[in-house]
Amino acid sequence: MRVISQTVRVNDPANPDETSLTRDDVWAGLLRKAENAVPFVAAMDECTVLERTGNGLVREVVFHGERVREEIVFHPKTRVSFFRRDEVATWVIHNDIDEDEDGLTLTFRGELDLGGGDAEEAAAERMHAGYLLALQTTLKLSREAAREA
Repeated sequence: MRVISQTVRVNDPANPDETSLTRDDVWAGLLRKAENAVPFVAAMDECTVLERTGNGLVREVVFHGERVREEIVFHPKTRVSFFRRDEVATWVIHNDIDEDEDGLTLTFRGELDLGGGDAEEAAAERMHAGYLLALQTTLKLSREAAREA
């Protein structure tokens, strides 16, 4: 099992002209990402919601050319968790909204079992880089939505 993690500051104090986001704004962005991750995740080509559950949804995505089924669990205004369990790989990915003395943060944390070996190393590195970009894109799209609201 490999763990990768990345945290970004939601509001940059060095950029006061940037639209400031609230926890509700970030949460709305994470919900949009769960529903249709294609605009948020560069490596995702398709995203289809298959069913809705009491606290989340099940979706099928095409990620790096591979069709994957994910269960998504919502922990309102704090966390969205993505679970994959199949014969190829197992992962749980959390997107956490948190707060420290400097304000809101958004964290990606992935616990991955991608089969081991060199292929796992390369996939984990690719996911780490991709999810940093996905966090930044989530905040960018959340800012755009907040300005339009």
